[in-house]
Amino acid sequence: MSGRSITLLAIGFTATATATATAMVAVIATKPGRIVAPQGSRVCAWQAAPAEDPHRALFDRFTSVVVVNRHEAWATGDFFTGEEGGRSGAFMERWDGRSWRLVEAPVPPGSDLYSVSASSRADAWAAGAAGGGQLIEHWDGKRWEKVTAPRVRGGLPFAIASLAPDNVWAVGVAKSARGLRTLTEHWDGTRWTVVPSPNPASAAGGRFVILLAVTATSSTDVWAAGYRGRTGSNVSRTLIEHWDGRRWTIIPSPNTRAPNGVVNNILFSISSARKDDVWAVGSWGGLAGGYGGRGDHALALQWDGSRWSRITMPTQDGRSLLSSVVALGEQVWAVGDQGVGPRRRPLILRLDGARFAAVAAPPGFDLRSISADQSGKNLWAVGSSSTKPLAARCAP
Repeated sequence: MSGRSITLLAIGFTATATATATAMVAVIATKPGRIVAPQGSRVCAWQAAPAEDPHRALFDRFTSVVVVNRHEAWATGDFFTGEEGGRSGAFMERWDGRSWRLVEAPVPPGSDLYSVSASSRADAWAAGAAGGGQLIEHWDGKRWEKVTAPRVRGGLPFAIASLAPDNVWAVGVAKSARGLRTLTEHWDGTRWTVVPSPNPASAAGGRFVILLAVTATSSTDVWAAGYRGRTGSNVSRTLIEHWDGRRWTIIPSPNTRAPNGVVNNILFSISSARKDDVWAVGSWGGLAGGYGGRGDHALALQWDGSRWSRITMPTQDGRSLLSSVVALGEQVWAVGDQGVGPRRRPLILRLDGARFAAVAAPPGFDLRSISADQSGKNLWAVGSSSTKPLAARCAP
């Protein structure tokens, strides 16, 4: 079952099959956090930019973006008919300084591309799924090529982060005898290998433990985020893990209980500006067993070097959800969507100092990913607008 074939209106957390996790990944976005923030506040306006619509008769949307510099950025996307079992697939576009254009990539029919990352103009990576297994591709400055991924039962890489040509991390999910477990993989310049990662114990029965995002500041400071729960419980809690250069460790993170007692927390994205300034975003909900409906509320957590804390969010009109975050030192940007049905629209939040505030967003349906180059001056966010992919740039 493809993640594109399932609407985001009601997706349950019963994770007895990898298909559930695949459905959740539609809103994942990642970006390594080695960014130096410009001094002072940056004031800019978000404006839509020209992007190709690969299929006029289908639903096309961007799923992830990475900014290399002012003249180069990459975006992954997918297309589908809007009906279960209909035609679906993935595509990739490149920003050349003037517009977004489709590029050739070895993307098999019916595949998914969930995440894209780059350390330079000659080193970009994309991760997804094809034929029920992992799909990892690499850009060497001239062409995209498939790279052999480890054979992992039910393995799906939902997010990828490239620090250097010989230092890349991918995280996701794999099957286990007890349900779904975390998956962390590392590229050393020669091959991909599976790195052991912890899974919280389940009180009884099966469990689902899924990593949806990854970010890194160095080879000894890598963060991954997602969610966890027990099969059939309709309860999900935040999950954050840290790599210190030797091992992955679960770091305690807060959860929000809705006034009606429901615990429904997910982290979709994580970004680090430095070791003592890491941000994770997602949603908490008042409806058990899913997200995308009226019960969503934007969720933001911050790591200050000692612990994770929940950050107060501005009140939104109706439901809201944050799909992606990018930390720029003095500033933090987060994107997602708000509203339901035909009133659903992109959401952009900006933090300067101590609090988030909503800023004007271009017309559309949602924003799924945000990224900035290392200067922090070039910002892109991508998502969808009706049946077309949406790309927006923050211009002074």
